[in-house]
Amino acid sequence: MKNNNLRVRKVKVQVKDKIISYDEYYLVDEFGEEIFNREIEIENDNRLYNTYKKQKNLLTSTEIKEIRKKYGLTQKEYAFIIGVGEITIHRFEKGAIQTEAVDSIMRLSNNPNNMYFLLLKNKNNITDSLYKSTLNKVQELMTLKRHELIDINAFDKKLLSFKEENAIDVAENIIKIYNEKVDKLVKEYNIVPEYITNLKLQKLLYYVQAISLQVFEKLAFKEKIMAWSYGPVVNEVYQKYKENHSNEIKIDGKVKKISSGLEKVINEVIDSYGSMEANKLIDFTHEEEPWKNTEINKEIKTDIIKEYFNKVYEV
Repeated sequence: MKNNNLRVRKVKVQVKDKIISYDEYYLVDEFGEEIFNREIEIENDNRLYNTYKKQKNLLTSTEIKEIRKKYGLTQKEYAFIIGVGEITIHRFEKGAIQTEAVDSIMRLSNNPNNMYFLLLKNKNNITDSLYKSTLNKVQELMTLKRHELIDINAFDKKLLSFKEENAIDVAENIIKIYNEKVDKLVKEYNIVPEYITNLKLQKLLYYVQAISLQVFEKLAFKEKIMAWSYGPVVNEVYQKYKENHSNEIKIDGKVKKISSGLEKVINEVIDSYGSMEANKLIDFTHEEEPWKNTEINKEIKTDIIKEYFNKVYEV
């Protein structure tokens, strides 16, 4: 049938305890008489039930499918792992309406930490090979979730400008902002944390680059990030401050004014990653794919950094 044979009308249908208003599609023949089309009827049902699910704050069919596919599972495998009936997930993805109890379990499974416990609880329902492969995937996603420290919603890109700088200027801004935050803690709370060191500076530079790529899809600086044994390092910055060894770095005088977006990234990185000790930051970067998958003393490519942190913030 041609597109001009397709019609739409606003209808109201009772689904369980609610009256749902939605757009129903239908076909007519060349005389304008309505004719039955199975595919359109199935699509109408799917939209009707998904509208109901949204109004009842239940997962839609698409959302259920996305959760399942995140773990690389078939409908049957996912059902066994979360402890529901064998064909239940198939029915829900086809549009059937789940109970609130089952919806809660599926929502829980969206978080890899919860999925880990569901997997342990229902281990006897699945084969050893499925258990091991799913456990590997869950642990991978748990690592990604644990590295999701930045509040991406804190960035209003409409109000923030972003401009690439050289690594030394970015580093000096990190040092200045970091040490100002330390000064504030000393003054207001009599807490005396360490001022920034070269080792911590290198890790914060790496995360500033990563978050800039993730949020603004732009480089914070053009200099290469290298995979050294202690994690990612920008050599130009390391050389500038290497005489400090493990001692604190201070900045005397003014630093270059940077764009509001880059300054926001630096603040968010310091507030999240900056609270960790330098050795913990080394361990953190060693867990992440960009460093793990790069040969020592070779460049960590920016596209690899961007790809990895896109995964981190999609979890």
